[in-house]
Amino acid sequence: MLIIIGLLIGLLLGLFANIPLPASVVPYLAVFSLIGAEALTGSWNALQAGDFEPGKFLIELAANLVIAALMTALGQQMKYDFALIVSFIFAYRLFRNTNFMSRKLYKDIQTRRQNRAREKEDGLQDKPERPDR
Repeated sequence: MLIIIGLLIGLLLGLFANIPLPASVVPYLAVFSLIGAEALTGSWNALQAGDFEPGKFLIELAANLVIAALMTALGQQMKYDFALIVSFIFAYRLFRNTNFMSRKLYKDIQTRRQNRAREKEDGLQDKPERPDR
């Protein structure tokens, strides 16, 4: 949770801070932002599923960053916008992870509703009947 709060604070600071960036850095920044968001949503899904491993997370994040940086650099040398392709891939993965998170949330809400309904039903059946006076 602390990581997500830090990410949100960083995004807000970056949004409202007026820091000039060289044009050559902008494609990398965009791609790295998407990679970071995708890594966070993917790790949240893994954490909820119970199979999150910090080492695996760091290796996958580093590998994605290196591959995306190399593809973006190659695209700039070839005068072709590979950053757009990389952004599309990671945006797709980000939306897919968000979709998994929303499905999990929906299933959890449905399970809670069903459990409450069963508890109410069991509570009504357990009450002894009062004899009429």
